[in-house]
Amino acid sequence: MIGWLRRLFGQERPSPPASPTWEPSPPQPPMPAWEPEPQPPRRRSEAEIDAVEAALNGLIAAGLRLGGNYEGMDRRAVARAMAEHPEFAVGDGNETLPLTEHGSDALSIDILWSYRALADAIEDEFANAAIFEDHCYDGADEEAYRALFARLIALAGVWTGRGVTVARVPGLGPYGHGFRVAFDTEPPIPPLTFPADKNFDWSLLERLDASRPAGETRRFRGAADGGAGLVLVLDDAEARAIASCLGWGPDDL
Repeated sequence: MIGWLRRLFGQERPSPPASPTWEPSPPQPPMPAWEPEPQPPRRRSEAEIDAVEAALNGLIAAGLRLGGNYEGMDRRAVARAMAEHPEFAVGDGNETLPLTEHGSDALSIDILWSYRALADAIEDEFANAAIFEDHCYDGADEEAYRALFARLIALAGVWTGRGVTVARVPGLGPYGHGFRVAFDTEPPIPPLTFPADKNFDWSLLERLDASRPAGETRRFRGAADGGAGLVLVLDDAEARAIASCLGWGPDDL
């Protein structure tokens, strides 16, 4: 009745407008990941290149051999490539110091530790020296150890075949398992079994050396620096000569 009277006298209240239908906002494109601007190579003076070249020549004369990464480059070009790489000879505070302020032994250490290899994972920096990141073996799987031993066998250059297989062995060491590494090489290398651990057991290099071909005088030499290990393949005379370039011996693992 009331509604009828209101319509009669024109007092019917209009219905409120319908609420707009909610629609989700269109998806926004993802923000591009921020990447730092690439830094151009640090331009070194010719005097700095001279210093690196002198240290490099001393190491090569002592027994270091350049790898395929430098194939076809003359010694000066190699020294320049090393010196101008952003990771070469950087100070503790990441400041780049003039290379003329480094002694020959300090530059020799920088070359052997190969900041290029650490930065770029270049595996053929040298024919008889390589960097291994020993802390990466915390929880490493079979493939990590297969790659490590395959690289060691190739670095030595005295075995043929070079086939490496790795199997997990339960019940060894603090991690509850270990690994058995088998080699398909000539001369043969007996299998190695060791427990998994945070760092690689560099004493296993001696067991590889025990299977060198008869008359082979070069053997693995190692040095460690916290998070990485440097392995060289040298005979005794070369090891002494490298040590004289560095001021310390390469058997400090």
